[in-house]
Amino acid sequence: MSENSCIYAEKIRIKIYTILLISISIISFSGCGVFSKKVTIDNVVTKTDIELQRKLEEWTEQLYSNDPTVRSSAAVSLLGLNLLHAQEPLVKILRNNGEREDVQISVINAFGFTKDDRATDILIDLLDSESAPIQTAAAESLEKLKTRNSIRKMSETMLDPKQSISVKLLLAKSLGNTNDRDAVDPLIKTLSMDDIRLRQVAMESLEKITKQPNMNDSAWWREWWTRNRSKTREQWLEDIVSKQEENTQQLESKIEELNFEIAQKFIKLLEVRSDKMDPKPLIEAMESDYPNVRIFAAKELVKIKEPSVINALIHAISDEQKEVRIEVVQALGEIDNDDRVIKPLIQSLSDTSLAVRKEAAKALGKLGKREAEEDLILALNNNTDISLICSIIESLGQIGDTRAVDPLITFLGHKEPKARECTAAALGKIRDARAMEPLIAALNDEQERVRWYAADGLGKIGDPLCVESLIKLLSDPSARVRESAVTALGQIGNQQSIESLLKALQDVDKRVADQAAESLLNIKKIDFEVMDSIATTFSTNKDYKRAEIILERQIAEYSTKPEFKEEILQAKIKLAKTLFTMKDLQKALGIYEELVKQFPDDDTIKIHLIQCLKEMKQFDRALEWYTIWIKETSRNNQLCWQGRLDIANAMFEQGKYENVKSLIDGLQVEDLNLGGSEFKQNFQSLKDVSVRELFNSKTVSQKSELEESLNVENKK
Repeated sequence: MSENSCIYAEKIRIKIYTILLISISIISFSGCGVFSKKVTIDNVVTKTDIELQRKLEEWTEQLYSNDPTVRSSAAVSLLGLNLLHAQEPLVKILRNNGEREDVQISVINAFGFTKDDRATDILIDLLDSESAPIQTAAAESLEKLKTRNSIRKMSETMLDPKQSISVKLLLAKSLGNTNDRDAVDPLIKTLSMDDIRLRQVAMESLEKITKQPNMNDSAWWREWWTRNRSKTREQWLEDIVSKQEENTQQLESKIEELNFEIAQKFIKLLEVRSDKMDPKPLIEAMESDYPNVRIFAAKELVKIKEPSVINALIHAISDEQKEVRIEVVQALGEIDNDDRVIKPLIQSLSDTSLAVRKEAAKALGKLGKREAEEDLILALNNNTDISLICSIIESLGQIGDTRAVDPLITFLGHKEPKARECTAAALGKIRDARAMEPLIAALNDEQERVRWYAADGLGKIGDPLCVESLIKLLSDPSARVRESAVTALGQIGNQQSIESLLKALQDVDKRVADQAAESLLNIKKIDFEVMDSIATTFSTNKDYKRAEIILERQIAEYSTKPEFKEEILQAKIKLAKTLFTMKDLQKALGIYEELVKQFPDDDTIKIHLIQCLKEMKQFDRALEWYTIWIKETSRNNQLCWQGRLDIANAMFEQGKYENVKSLIDGLQVEDLNLGGSEFKQNFQSLKDVSVRELFNSKTVSQKSELEESLNVENKK
């Protein structure tokens, strides 16, 4: 074994001991918040067998995890022990046809990853599986083994006349992917077989291994192999170097896995610490050798409001690992009540990592501190990466300091659309009038998103001088741009904007039309007549809910002004009609009853009130109103008696003959003439028919009772 291999193997042994020690720490010291970097193994040796058995059981159980990473790690760990009883559960899984497919694939991959050829025969058998994913996994693992034993068995199976052609095809391809010269001779023999597909795959594999041109002549290949069977010294050295590189990569991968597992153990200890508000264990964890532990500690520290926490995070902002610095910068961006975080974040704008610089810019924007304004502007002018530029621009917009306006206006002409888009949005947030003309110019930008953010920014600035430009934007081919334009017009809200928004209600895109309607609703100051026009337009468009909102607002804002008394009456009638159309009958009824009391001589209101009561089937309440109105004045007689007759007819149609008879009898007590000769004749006719129906119904009922009684007697 080479010196490098020995070093890596020793690292792995150290990592395994560390994992065992941490596992024991979790059992023995759960809740302890302080970690010691120096751990002796004297007290652990006697527990090794027990701990090993526990790990075997744990890894075996993890083979059935739903997480593919956990399954793979468990399978690799079991194979790494190189113990027969550790391999048994893996073999059992591969041989069990009823086993979960994902579990089998994880185990198959583990054999390939570890280059463990003890299951070569089983992997070859799995090439004949009914499952395509299992076939693929088995083939890929076989080609990774690259041992003399595995190549020999694969070759023998491929040359076996009794073996299926599908398995032979997979083996021929896998042998080619081994890049091993031991596979050359069997592949040349395959060129003499009858199946053209198999010969083609074998030929491609030979080309891959030997780097020779594509020759399909088996005689040529046999002659070539005779000449080249003995490897040159250079070829052997090349193979050795290649093998050593593979071993090194595998060892490095194993060390990385072990590092991850150790880090997870540390994190678990941090998670179960007894006092979650004690920062000391987390501050110590910030000095851990494992980046994942430091990242976890940074996330947890920000939850604790204590001065020592901020000092620890500020110290960690220079961590050697980029990922840790990113997490620390994000954590400092959450601390908005301590100005000590500003300077370190500003310094991070010059970090060697682009990702850290971006997060620092975002954190400063989130904090919104004006002290960072000049440094952000400086960073904006000194960087060329578009993603960083956009992060800085967005932060300047969040801070809202007007010092950024002039530098930002320059970036409205940037060659990158994303930069222009972010700049338009940022200028809108700052709301400075100096940006109006540049934003109006940006309404003609070739990029859709730039136009819509420019419109959005103009709406936030709110200057009526830009209304004409925004109205032109209502013809933009992009619905999203038109939607932004109607939003901006609503934010400005002058008469010209309102007229344009009313037209935009007819936009072909429903989102634009809806946003125009919402913009009209959100305008704060509107004249009575304009409100009336908006409500009428909503009603015409059958947008009754928004019509209701405008009418209610109109009534609330102007009902206290005497000069609008008649207009308010009409607005209330419109509101009640709108509610009636929406089937909000109870609310409509309340308005009509209020109006009929205020305006007792208005027959139109009375008609609407009765119509509402009829729709609600509240006939008794309607009859009460008719009685009240007849008593008030004889002028109401015709209206009320006709209404009573209509109610009697409605009851008759519902089969309520007894109610009809009682109603007419009661009305006759009030007036023997029943409202006059015309009404009396109709009432009398309706009563007579109701009496006949009642008699017929009673006769049928009596006959039915008699028949039922006779049936009972007959049964006796």
